[in-house]
Amino acid sequence: MNLLFITPYLPSETSGHAGAQLVCRNVMSLAKSHDVTVASFLDKNEKEMMSSLTDKGIKVHTVDYPRNQTSIGGKLDSGIRNIGPMASYIKGDEPFFFAKYNKKKMAELIINLIANNRFDVVQVEYNVMHHYSNLIKDIPSIIVFHDVSTKMYERGQASGQKSNLRSFKLAQKVEADIANKFDAVVTLTEEDKSYLKALGCEKNIEVIPPQIKLATPNELGKDARSICFLGSFNREPNVKGVEVLINQIYPDLNSDISLNIAGKGLPKSLQSKIDQLDRVKYLGFVEDIDAFLSSQILMVAPIEIGAGLKMKIPHALSCGTAVLTTEVGAEGIEIRASDGMFISDIEAMAGQINEMMADENNLTTLGAKGRIAVESLFSESIIISKFDELYGSVVSA
Repeated sequence: MNLLFITPYLPSETSGHAGAQLVCRNVMSLAKSHDVTVASFLDKNEKEMMSSLTDKGIKVHTVDYPRNQTSIGGKLDSGIRNIGPMASYIKGDEPFFFAKYNKKKMAELIINLIANNRFDVVQVEYNVMHHYSNLIKDIPSIIVFHDVSTKMYERGQASGQKSNLRSFKLAQKVEADIANKFDAVVTLTEEDKSYLKALGCEKNIEVIPPQIKLATPNELGKDARSICFLGSFNREPNVKGVEVLINQIYPDLNSDISLNIAGKGLPKSLQSKIDQLDRVKYLGFVEDIDAFLSSQILMVAPIEIGAGLKMKIPHALSCGTAVLTTEVGAEGIEIRASDGMFISDIEAMAGQINEMMADENNLTTLGAKGRIAVESLFSESIIISKFDELYGSVVSA
């Protein structure tokens, strides 16, 4: 088949963004037996990442989209570009995060690609790219909800931020309509499928989790008494997770346990606070994340808000590292404590960590079992067969 992917993030294993990694693995796998074209927004720092796709025969077309600019000029440019999306948010049309991806240049690119190719299926990644559905017309179309935003904002209200309440109401108003624009819908978890159905999605929803690649075992073994957290910190759930770790969990940990936090973009205020703590390190972006995760005894993920499947959880397990998380963090991951994934309330986490770390050999054994469990649920062959079946169904409908 000839497939067109429309995505807000360039598919890449090295972006530090879980969604970009998810899309990258899928398009790389699908390109083995299909013709694949990608239309993506592109940050200036991502240009060198394109070759990993084009070397596999994937045709990549991009529209420039600067992100997370820190200079005064960059912030001014971002403010100007986002006048329209902010107006849409203020008027009550849709959440700002949705509106900011409605770009004329992306629409022009998609129109041109469709006019000059005969695509069998168009797959839109993320609900924020729904704006281009009217350009697809007679081609079978699929939208992948990497998470359900209404659910994320609903949980985010507990943080007390008024923006979450407003975004929740706006997402609740539009999200089912977004899903119903397409011929089929994909969610990453059964929980998101049920939530989206309850919102009013009338289309067929398939649950297809992300591919998780097994990491090469770490020959150097585990760092004694070492636990970790991993996240991209442009996402509120991960920032909140770090806040919980250092404010509620760290103070009650045994004094010989060290905590390592990895991922780019942690707010300066949290970095400053971490600098004042003993046995806590912020490592920033880690180039070889598999080696880092493999070296840790335990991943602790106190996730309270968000939706979708938290890829950090099976990723850590794929590296042979056991995981302690919440009910929210465990959504969509049917792995038991006997295979290395433990679920706990945040209030009980510190005590549970102290107890678990008393037997590091047992945690290492359970982490190894977690690798096997991840392979049985999230392997390339399982995930791609689900997409192939879905493509066949929408084309023949």
